[in-house]
Amino acid sequence: MVAKQQIVLEEFQFDPTALKARDVAVRVDFSAISPGTECANYLALDPDVLVPGRWCSYPWTPGYAGCGHVIGVGSAVTEYKVGDQVVGYAPHASHMICDVDKEVIPLDPRVKPEHATYMRLFGISFTSLLFLQPDPMPTVGVWGLGMIGNLCAQLLRRAGGRVIGIDPVAERRALATRCGISETLDPTAANFSEQIKSLTSGQGLDIAVDTTGHAPTTLAMPSFLRARGQMVLMTHWRSQPALDASPFIRNLLVKGITLYGAHECAPGMAPAVNTDALQLRKWRKIQQELATGGLQVAPLISHTVKPHQGKEAYDGLSFDRANWWGVVVDWRD
Repeated sequence: MVAKQQIVLEEFQFDPTALKARDVAVRVDFSAISPGTECANYLALDPDVLVPGRWCSYPWTPGYAGCGHVIGVGSAVTEYKVGDQVVGYAPHASHMICDVDKEVIPLDPRVKPEHATYMRLFGISFTSLLFLQPDPMPTVGVWGLGMIGNLCAQLLRRAGGRVIGIDPVAERRALATRCGISETLDPTAANFSEQIKSLTSGQGLDIAVDTTGHAPTTLAMPSFLRARGQMVLMTHWRSQPALDASPFIRNLLVKGITLYGAHECAPGMAPAVNTDALQLRKWRKIQQELATGGLQVAPLISHTVKPHQGKEAYDGLSFDRANWWGVVVDWRD
């Protein structure tokens, strides 16, 4: 990404022998586009794209989820050999070098490679489970049924929750239903509050998960939670007007609600947490669920494109969300 809504495909030199001891060189087969982060930067919604030296400043190479096969191994790598398939971190590029201790795991042969690209996205959504206090049978409202919201809803359902998917877009609600989320609501409906009360016997939700990045939506969520409920923020607000947060704070205070910030990197801020080991453990668990059918990926892929179709893909995900919702890039020759 070289500027707002501008994508270029560049050639680069790659040496599969220039590896550190615990690195592997990988020929990428597939990578998955993250509709939230990548489209926000494509549309310059994150102001950091225009600030030199920031993590996403233009020119920026997008992508962080994919799979491929090993074409070179470092001197201290014994877990992999040339030809092995791996899944984990992958930019949108034909080749990459990965640290085997934190960036890849072996691809389970039961999982289709193009489906495995979503493992990293599931890993982001999995962070919500790491923060929540145990509740044997929670009723959870997931606001926003885009990619991360859909994946959060699936994971929370697999963890034993009764999950209610909440999104104003009918197509997203229908997609969530195809992925196993049987209860969905339209938050713009006139009787939305009454529907929440009815579904929770008047008690309110036990947990609210925000994947919207929409400030007014976030600020309204505590009103739908029961006393001592929990709220999870999976994303942040981008370039939105200042709002009065007083009712939000009052609801947190009066109801005793616990608020968690669940960015993927947050668990690593705790001194006792080995972030790299936790990451790989999450991925192995998620891949097992993918292999056994516990999590659904196929309905989440609307398009598979070749690299030269990058702009078409980002435009589709940004401006035609009824038809474009999940994109895998096929890097194979």
